[in-house]
Amino acid sequence: MISGVLVAVMGVLGLASTRHAGELAVDQHREDRIQHARVLGQLTSQTVRDGFNQLASVLAVQASAGVPAFSATPATGAVADRDSERIRKFVVSSGDAMNRGAAVINRLGQVVTAYAPTGEQASADDPGLRPLVAALGEGGPDRLPLSGILQIGDEPAVALGAPVTLSDGSTGLFICAWAARDTSTEFFTAGEGEGWIVDEAGLVVGAADTRVIGSAFPYPQALAAARSGGDHGIVDTTEDGTDYVTSWQQVAGTTWLTLNVQTKEGFQGHLDRAALRTEILVLAMLLITGTALVVMSRRRERAMAVIASTDELTRIHNRRGWFELAERELARAARNGERRLAVFIDLDGLKQVNDVLGHEEGDRAIASAATVLRAACRSGDVVGRLGGDEFVVLLGDGADEAVVRQRLAAALDDFNAGSSAAFELRFSIGAEAWDPQHPCSVEDLVRRADERMYADKQSRTDRYVNLIRVPAKV
Repeated sequence: MISGVLVAVMGVLGLASTRHAGELAVDQHREDRIQHARVLGQLTSQTVRDGFNQLASVLAVQASAGVPAFSATPATGAVADRDSERIRKFVVSSGDAMNRGAAVINRLGQVVTAYAPTGEQASADDPGLRPLVAALGEGGPDRLPLSGILQIGDEPAVALGAPVTLSDGSTGLFICAWAARDTSTEFFTAGEGEGWIVDEAGLVVGAADTRVIGSAFPYPQALAAARSGGDHGIVDTTEDGTDYVTSWQQVAGTTWLTLNVQTKEGFQGHLDRAALRTEILVLAMLLITGTALVVMSRRRERAMAVIASTDELTRIHNRRGWFELAERELARAARNGERRLAVFIDLDGLKQVNDVLGHEEGDRAIASAATVLRAACRSGDVVGRLGGDEFVVLLGDGADEAVVRQRLAAALDDFNAGSSAAFELRFSIGAEAWDPQHPCSVEDLVRRADERMYADKQSRTDRYVNLIRVPAKV
């Protein structure tokens, strides 16, 4: 409805301009052109703000779900791997919304963690990053963390940030980047008028000709006049002997300007084209706004789906997520005539660990079990926690139970040998093969593997002996 109202308003203004003649027509048309730039600026600002709100809401959902905060300084080891993997999942789940990657920076402007699909990232001293760092330092609801043009590899890019609380309680920025040329449109120009979006450094962010994005704005006199003329306005300038009429609007909350540049002769000699230019320009920005909202909405939905299917403690699939993936895997195996192997794993002695060492150590044991399972499994295996101390893995075609047991035993030995925990990690294991010639449901497959696991547990009478490595503290 809002989009329709904006189009209608601009159409009326264009029609009014065609009914005037002489100086009155020129004055009215100049006012219309100011409105062009204003609407373009408002729509651009709203697009950025909507993207910011979408990103901030996803981060808020993760924070409320208890996802650990990003490190406050560049980390190494497990923390770095965790942060890097979390960034990677954001990028993958966003589709094209983060096609140049994402990063977290602290108040010092340091990159805490980052991931780029192409392996190429913006340099830390790229001038385009300064508005982001400045927005983080200045704060306030009216300043949006939006970059200027960044150079990532051979392509210009743009980045948007949202505040995120880091591990030391300070505020950093989660930054997502996308290729600037992916969001441009042919409707930046209509007739002889040229529409532009320009950043603080005078580089082109949006234009009809995508080849000029990332280059210097070609009308320096017009840009200088706009920079010294307030938030919006219209001015006559001369560039290389040619007279131009330039209108502009500051994009609220950012360091960007929207400008419309036209030769003076074309501006005053073709009033009948003004209405069409208005409608096309507004429609173009509405299309950009709608596209951006759809992309950001899909990214948020994907992130929510990841959160809903992930176990908070272990960061592997939860019961719901595992069963959904397992259903798809068995359907694919049935189509291809492939076998699968389900392995049910029960963590031995969790109650003993909780009773003797406390529930914090019990949680540590569960998380460690997930780590061991990930180490022992292949990338295509589906690993999940069904709840409590129960885990399940669905392995691909050709998986051999004896080999799987050997891998699990080796992973357990490696963990226990290098662990400083006050407990020893032990598994009871049951495996059940799935045959496409005699298929069964996922539930039946898991139930049979569970029964085999129970038999394995009952056969090992010493499974709790010396499980606690240190005596309980009194």
